Amino acid sequence: MAIIRLSELKQMSEDALKVKLLELDLEIAREVGAIKKASKPANSGKFKEMKKVRARIKTLLGQRGIEV
Repeated sequence: MAIIRLSELKQMSEDALKVKLLELDLEIAREVGAIKKASKPANSGKFKEMKKVRARIKTLLGQRGIEV
């Protein structure tokens, strides 16, 4: 997953944000499984960034009045 900037997220439509949120949730779930298996993430910076982007998307959807 490439780093997504806030300005790029603001330009995305609600449907695109929801799709990106689902993709991130799946990727985070895979990473959590790998963490449980190996007890530490392969790339902790990527994992942290994915969680931040997911929070940003949820915040933007909330500000637009859309239930997540």
